[in-house]
Amino acid sequence: MKVKILIVIFLISACCITKVQAQENVDIDEMIGFACYYGGEQSKTVKKVTRKLINKKYKNIAKMLTSDNNAERYMSVITLEKLVELNNYKLTEVQKEIINEIKQSKKLVSVCSGCVYFSKVELNTMFSPEMKLFAQNWLNYYFKEE
Repeated sequence: MKVKILIVIFLISACCITKVQAQENVDIDEMIGFACYYGGEQSKTVKKVTRKLINKKYKNIAKMLTSDNNAERYMSVITLEKLVELNNYKLTEVQKEIINEIKQSKKLVSVCSGCVYFSKVELNTMFSPEMKLFAQNWLNYYFKEE
């Protein structure tokens, strides 16, 4: 029993130490993460967009397209695209142009997943099928069919 407790304590400690070391090269305020750290927490930006989405503040989400924060820009794009798909929002021509620019952008954004994956990637990479898979569960959860 003591050995099991020690193993659990070691794993939790290792995760926390990794969290601190891994974060040195990422920007926590400009991070996209749907299940980060030991507890599977959402990043600050994901939480912010989630609140706006729950409160149906779609225009506020659209305003994030022009944010200086690349994580906000990404979250705005994936959320607005889903809203458009569900006929809950209509994009202006200007917004469509901005979305296309964001999808081609080489600007960096920080991402996290679990305890140990922290990285910076180009925004355009975030729209690849592999990376968009991370966002898909979040989108599916908040856009459940009624």
